[in-house]
Amino acid sequence: MIPDNFCRRIHLVVALLFALATVSAAQLTATNLALHANATASSTFESRYAASNAVDGVVSDGSRWLSRKGDNAQWLELDLGAPRAISSAHVYSGWEDGDAASDFTIDAWADGTWQQAAAVSGNTAQALAVKFTKPVITAKIRFRPGGAGPARIRELALFAAPVPLGTGVKLATDSSANNDNGAPVKTNQHLIALNQVGFETVLPKRFTVPLTADGTKFELHRTPRVEDSTALFTGVIRNHIGDFSTFKPADASHEYVITISGGALEPGQSDPFIIRRDFYKEAFWQTAIDFMIDCRSVVGTHPSAYGGGPWRDTTYYSFEAPSLIMLWLAAPERISRMPVQMNWAADKARVLSPEFKFDANNPHSTGVMDAVRRYYTELEPPKTGAPDALQLVHWGLGYYLVNPATRDPSGDPLPRQIHSQTVEQFAFLLHAWPQLKQWFPQGFYDRCRDFTFQNWKTSGCESIDPLWHPKTYMTPEQMKGPNPTGGSLHPYKGRHAPGHSILPNLLMYEVALREKRDDAQVYMKAAQTQAQWVIENIDWTDPRTTKGQRMSEHKTIPGLVWFLHHYPNDAPAGLKAKIADWARVAVQRSENIWDFRRYDLGEHWTIPKLNETGNLVSFTACALAASWVVDDANTKRRLEEIAIAQMDNVFGRNPRFAAAP
Repeated sequence: MIPDNFCRRIHLVVALLFALATVSAAQLTATNLALHANATASSTFESRYAASNAVDGVVSDGSRWLSRKGDNAQWLELDLGAPRAISSAHVYSGWEDGDAASDFTIDAWADGTWQQAAAVSGNTAQALAVKFTKPVITAKIRFRPGGAGPARIRELALFAAPVPLGTGVKLATDSSANNDNGAPVKTNQHLIALNQVGFETVLPKRFTVPLTADGTKFELHRTPRVEDSTALFTGVIRNHIGDFSTFKPADASHEYVITISGGALEPGQSDPFIIRRDFYKEAFWQTAIDFMIDCRSVVGTHPSAYGGGPWRDTTYYSFEAPSLIMLWLAAPERISRMPVQMNWAADKARVLSPEFKFDANNPHSTGVMDAVRRYYTELEPPKTGAPDALQLVHWGLGYYLVNPATRDPSGDPLPRQIHSQTVEQFAFLLHAWPQLKQWFPQGFYDRCRDFTFQNWKTSGCESIDPLWHPKTYMTPEQMKGPNPTGGSLHPYKGRHAPGHSILPNLLMYEVALREKRDDAQVYMKAAQTQAQWVIENIDWTDPRTTKGQRMSEHKTIPGLVWFLHHYPNDAPAGLKAKIADWARVAVQRSENIWDFRRYDLGEHWTIPKLNETGNLVSFTACALAASWVVDDANTKRRLEEIAIAQMDNVFGRNPRFAAAP
């Protein structure tokens, strides 16, 4: 009787001889035997990171297998469908420029067991050729990463003989990158980058087509599109940009797509998008309020307080309360119709309960629970039915009333103290009080007012902060090396935007007049002095004074515009020219196919080292504010275009063809 294992070996040899008879030696050597194998895995982080991505022939971050975090026995198995002779593997691992698979083994299924074919340790290369200890004949290969997940495998290629890296796969480059949605971006078709969420009817509506020749026609269709349907709008590509701003349809619930065909490229179709008159309000406002509710320190979705402020990761130079107040003032009727989710009494009962467990394992958490208890026991609550946006204002400013001294958790050189920008947030409440008072107890206003006037001068709100001056700024060269998020990072962190006290001083001037105080002129004088300082000392051509201020540039430009718009007779000479000069620089740095306001016109498109989403979105406020000041019609139009373009960039109009979320 012939043993089973002998029969299996005979079958393998026959299969191998058949394979050798049907392909040439060169073809066999260069063939990626793993391509489109049946791939399974011990775990998958999300469906878009399926095991099959590791054998699709594409080496990219968007097309990779990603195991779940904590998978302590992770593996990736390839069923080749038939026995194959294999002597080497190419392992493409990692994410962006790091996280290469350090330790792993490759096993082959033989004689009913997994037998080790290769082992690697201490690897740092994202592309690695691995020669097996000896050739194997097998129908199954199992890749076993060391340690706990997540494993990051872009591609696993198998070969009958050693071949150069890159054989049998498509290596993604900047021009053929992935779109982070699990699929490679093609370079043989018309690629359309636009805001994947939508556009407001009366605002600019533009998109970028980096590969499409000028003069090519584009069409706009309703989706789902019928093949022979008539286009709702047609236009022509100019400088790799399509513009359908003049298309202003009535509000509807359906979506639209842009289509392009012609030339040597395959037809392309954009992601679907919406066009509505109040689109930003409909799409983003409720989500923004939901986020602010959820990320409250202690009482939000996690019982912690990273940084020790009223919101997790908040800092003295952030802008939560003023943003919420201005949101309310922009459309109080709309905000009032939003569902009320916050419940002051329920939150109070929950955090004051002896069973409540606070997670103090975050920077600057000392004293937080004492502050929260004081907030719920010393302050009167908002009035019944108050909209969430205003309940959040009460939470933020109320927290600062009982805990005003803070420190930035990201390595700020400044100590824990009452910062001027914390005190400045109160000016927005005091100024808007006539529109807000129906939702708050008078005692809350009185306490906010007294705190603000008491700390205004001593915290530095009337002064010229030495850190406004460019002579204190770091250079991009000083930022080289490991990618930090903490420490000085001045001005790139956005802690000390020049002139950030100008608008708060103007607001306090009006509050002092309303309160019939005799020091109103003190605040006007402070605003004048600070604005004059900006005119004389800030050079907009130095990008550190503009985009380099990251999340806080919006404190400078709208403040200057407010001064000129509301107090033209009190504004310093040269203020209008200073704002117009900022607009000129912003427009100059946006002359590219993405309408993207660059950091500079040299090597830096974005802020050196740091994420800049906050700068992109807040730039809209800067550009639109400046457009009210400039006289030239073309500059006004261009400021509006680039104001919207930065929003579009966040939601898909960028070289990655990917929305930031």
